[in-house]
Amino acid sequence: MTPWTLCGYALMLTLEASPVETAPVRVLDGPEVQSVRDGLKRVGCAFTDLAKLDAAALAGCRVLILSGTEPPVSRADAPTLARFVEAGGAVLAVGGGGKRLLELGLFDARGYYMTGKTVHLSTIEAYHRITFGYPGDVPGDDWKRGVYFLVRATDGPLMEVGPNATPILSAGGPYSLAAVQRLGKGRLLIIGADPQANNGEKGTDRLLANSVAFLLDPYGNQIPNSGFEEHTDLPPAQSNWTVTTRGGASSEWRKTGAAEGETCLKLTSDGAEDVVEVQPTCPIAVEPGERYTFSCQYRATASWKVSLELLKRADRSGILGSVSGSPSFEAGERTEATVPPSPEWKRFEVALTVPADVRYVRPVLAIERKGELLLDALALALKGDPDRQ
Repeated sequence: MTPWTLCGYALMLTLEASPVETAPVRVLDGPEVQSVRDGLKRVGCAFTDLAKLDAAALAGCRVLILSGTEPPVSRADAPTLARFVEAGGAVLAVGGGGKRLLELGLFDARGYYMTGKTVHLSTIEAYHRITFGYPGDVPGDDWKRGVYFLVRATDGPLMEVGPNATPILSAGGPYSLAAVQRLGKGRLLIIGADPQANNGEKGTDRLLANSVAFLLDPYGNQIPNSGFEEHTDLPPAQSNWTVTTRGGASSEWRKTGAAEGETCLKLTSDGAEDVVEVQPTCPIAVEPGERYTFSCQYRATASWKVSLELLKRADRSGILGSVSGSPSFEAGERTEATVPPSPEWKRFEVALTVPADVRYVRPVLAIERKGELLLDALALALKGDPDRQ
């Protein structure tokens, strides 16, 4: 299965268990909300319409969607909304819904609002569950670095994100189009543009489906194509993985003998001067203060190394509309482990608690001495919250 299939399948399993009248996804009514409803229908997401926001309407709700140009959420409703999220609920704020969250002071970002309808070619600032499937094998208009054709049609914000939120999609310079923030036991996710524009013809429905699936269950793997099952033959600009070799080292995507699925990655070093390493092309977005588990399956004829590089988000500068293909980060601490060889497939796992000033993690796996290393099923996932059970 592709990551998109898995995401959609998990979403459908969750939603098919509940009839529409008690669907865990609720859409607050308001001006220009129909496009979101249509997008949810296209991706098979059952939802309930809410006429107004109150505690009774939110009973049984797990994901509340605020969208359109003027969601009917006043300052008097802010405490109700905050309590809902703090207790474990989630809010997906799209377009004008994101603007309203910023106005209420519930999300740590400052909004910039362009006039009229604007189209954005976003860059993936960091991999996240909402970015799965992008840029893909056939990116729109050859856009190979992010989500193509996000349309700001409902007064959504371009965000200068503060220290409590994690940016995911860059709009160029200091601005982000998508960011996530933890609040109590729940989460707020803002997408400033409208991911369901043009009736899904530009492939942006995937972003909407991914977002709902993530908020319904945030404990899945954050690393895209972690089993190397698709797109391993794409050029570097489109690949989710970067392999670097020095000296006589080499790499190979093997189509047989994988621990899981059909593909694994083989790294080979011919001597002490050789180095070969693999890492996700973009770092992985993480939430400050949260506990994660990094894991993989491996076979190795020699010891090898795992490094988890903790990254802070550097200050942004630039001209609105320009898009940098390589967002800058400030290096934080590094966690390293040496893994012994194993002739059979074996699971490696290490726990990580994210410091308060870190927003991203870059896993790097390397073999630096003569030998072979086979890798499969790389994962970085939130550890289960005991209070969630």
